[in-house]
Amino acid sequence: MPMMSGAACYHRHHPTFKRRRKAGHCFAIMMALIVGLASNKISAVSASMHYDNEGQEHSNNQERQEQRNNNNIAEQMLSTFFENLNHLEEQYGSNLVTVQDATDVYPILSQTNGGCPFDSRKFKMQQQEDKMPCYTPIVTIHDRITNPLEHSQYLPEVLLLSGLDTPKQMDMLGSSSIYETLKLLLECAACEALSPWVAPAAPTKAQPTLNDTMSEKTAIACRNELQSRGIDDDLRKWMARLVATRKIITLPIVDVAAFYSRLEMEESGQQSTTVDSESIASPWSQCDFPYPDHWKKPSSSSESSNNKCMSTFPSQLLNELFRSHAIQLGVAFHGQLDDFLLPNGWIGVPSWESEVSLSANAPPTIASVDEDAMIEIGLAYSGFGRSTSNNGATSYSVQPIPPKSKKVIDEEADNDCKGATMEHWAFSAGLTLKDESNSGTAPIWLEQCDGEYASEQPSHYDSLSLRSFIASVVSTRNEYPLCLPGFVVDETICLPENNDPHFFFDNASHLGSKLRMSLLAIELVEPWTSIRSIAGVELRDDDVIPLSQRLPENCPKARAMTLPESVLMKDVNITWTIGGAFTVTETAIMHGKWDVLDKKIFDCVTQPTKQELDAFFTILRDFEVMEGETAQEMEDDVSFTPVQNGITRWHPSQLNGKAGVMPAETTFTVSLDLSDYKVGDAIAIYALVRTDQREYSGENRPQSSFVNTRTNPDWSHTNTGMAGSSSAVQGRLDWFSVPVTITIGAQPGFFQSKQPIETSLRVSDIGLVSNDSPGIEDLFYPLLAAIIVVALVFFCAFCREESDGTDIFSVLKERRAIKRQKISMDEFFSEEAHSLELT
Repeated sequence: MPMMSGAACYHRHHPTFKRRRKAGHCFAIMMALIVGLASNKISAVSASMHYDNEGQEHSNNQERQEQRNNNNIAEQMLSTFFENLNHLEEQYGSNLVTVQDATDVYPILSQTNGGCPFDSRKFKMQQQEDKMPCYTPIVTIHDRITNPLEHSQYLPEVLLLSGLDTPKQMDMLGSSSIYETLKLLLECAACEALSPWVAPAAPTKAQPTLNDTMSEKTAIACRNELQSRGIDDDLRKWMARLVATRKIITLPIVDVAAFYSRLEMEESGQQSTTVDSESIASPWSQCDFPYPDHWKKPSSSSESSNNKCMSTFPSQLLNELFRSHAIQLGVAFHGQLDDFLLPNGWIGVPSWESEVSLSANAPPTIASVDEDAMIEIGLAYSGFGRSTSNNGATSYSVQPIPPKSKKVIDEEADNDCKGATMEHWAFSAGLTLKDESNSGTAPIWLEQCDGEYASEQPSHYDSLSLRSFIASVVSTRNEYPLCLPGFVVDETICLPENNDPHFFFDNASHLGSKLRMSLLAIELVEPWTSIRSIAGVELRDDDVIPLSQRLPENCPKARAMTLPESVLMKDVNITWTIGGAFTVTETAIMHGKWDVLDKKIFDCVTQPTKQELDAFFTILRDFEVMEGETAQEMEDDVSFTPVQNGITRWHPSQLNGKAGVMPAETTFTVSLDLSDYKVGDAIAIYALVRTDQREYSGENRPQSSFVNTRTNPDWSHTNTGMAGSSSAVQGRLDWFSVPVTITIGAQPGFFQSKQPIETSLRVSDIGLVSNDSPGIEDLFYPLLAAIIVVALVFFCAFCREESDGTDIFSVLKERRAIKRQKISMDEFFSEEAHSLELT
């Protein structure tokens, strides 16, 4: 049995390692070794074959016991991680996040021979059946209050995954980064859902509230707690908006058996697994996906059509996932790949060239409009996440990856990897060829794989499947980290690298880098725009609040301001921002009277389609002409400001600065003349934007949902998922914000403010204002008026003079009294009569 020196044991029991090991583990091993050495020394002095055999048996028993201890530690770490994931649903509720076992969501997977090497379901008090796949959690963030199931089919979907590698190549921090991303998003969303402006109302069926655990935490307290960790108001609102406007699907560990094997390797200090790889999962599960015929070289056309693919549980799980969703964008975390050895971390984007030259400095070759979009996304990831090396923090490089590894492209290579990689397969069905038999305009069908699972699935994918951009984020290193957040067995707090609670902003943090790239993928899946201020008054809340119902009848009141009638109406500044995109092709402000707009189209909940907009404006203009309205009256009904353009803060050119720092929002400003509106008019202010337009023609037309949803209004597909739920994508050119309603108020008095007053539904809801003390500008005019009145009173009282030349101030100063004179009525009228006679 190999001996562990005291120094080595001390190193592995260093406080950084204590976070993931029970105290006393190394001490027990050292004591056992001391006893063993003493026993061996005694047996050597008083030689006896009988004792030698017993010593050898004792040593073997120790080795087996140590192996069991290592297995037990790996099992405890995974059980702890699964418990932490399930606790997210317990803490925040199923209306916000769900944690489901893959075999429960997709029962067909329970037939797969997974051969889990440990009891993965013990933490749920369930028994692991023989040959049953490991417990594999699917964690989904979906705000079912803001986006009910019956209205959420167009909710954009994004995928985060890790653990699709061999044990040796596993990115050990990928799973932890997904867990930290989920925690941060949910915490920001739950905090934002608590209103700081009004006291919480009693819960009702029509207005659901948070769990009791979060209700105890006031809005102000949770905001302050996030502030202490570097999450300011803007960051909190942004991440809460992501939760309320996207469906985030995560697979923290795709191949749980392989991940367990890596943990076992690290705990035993070995470099290769002692468990038979075939008993846990195929070592080539990352390329166990169908490989389209048209990717093959001509020399391979005569080969047998039998293909070994979709044979492992991880690949079958991903196949079911993509078939039942409309995933547009995603990130897959990998460890360093043996085929692609680069000095630093890199972003891999799929390339359809059979050979590519990898270089940390060479720019990627762009072959199509879709690859152009993928390269741009990869460059944004690389700028938002940094890798560390001897030269300090540097950006990840962006590299194209071929359909198969270089070993597989070389037909003389002998290995079991016969399929495509997951990233290529995720977009493969979107490719079309004119000469493909029976394909027409439908996606190319993928070869049917051998095996029972493949025979139960159709050989074609529908028109929406497999059009996803999944970028490979390859780690800078494969070393076992000092701390695995989410996996800690003991109660010691496990912070990310450098024990930095602000790791989100840490340039040197691999965990923070992966977290930032995950957030960026969630952000980029769909464009959006939001109005930020009216006439210099910033709106307090974002336009979408998590866990809040969006009712069309409340649309005019959701975001609202009252603007008093005054000369300021001549020049009202509007500012708005744009996200979820790189390039702002066109943006403008639309404003018009609410009583003119069709509230079935402009409902604050759905985006109006091009057909609906064309029909509305055609009918509106015909009606205005029929009514004989003037040009100014038509403009007052609905009009647009001049078009602007630019780039957003996510453009790669904006992310080349200091890593870890959130770039400032890109804002646009325009001045509106509202002087023609009258008191009582309700004006709807919309921001609209057209983003990321790309030029293409002929065969180079885009096939991805990511490009088509923002450039092609005719792009419309629906995919029916489990339990009758459906996912869909609808292309459009223009994206509308939630409107802000400006109501023209009465002309203010001389001492009243002319500034607009926010009356948004959440701000002005019934309840006590808990954190809204009056500002100085609200007190200035009343105080000024009071001072003027008091001054006039004192002036009249102390400065007027009596008829005898004595002023009252002097009288008071000298404490003299002015005597009153009495006069009779006869004397008064006789004097009046005398004066009349004189006149």
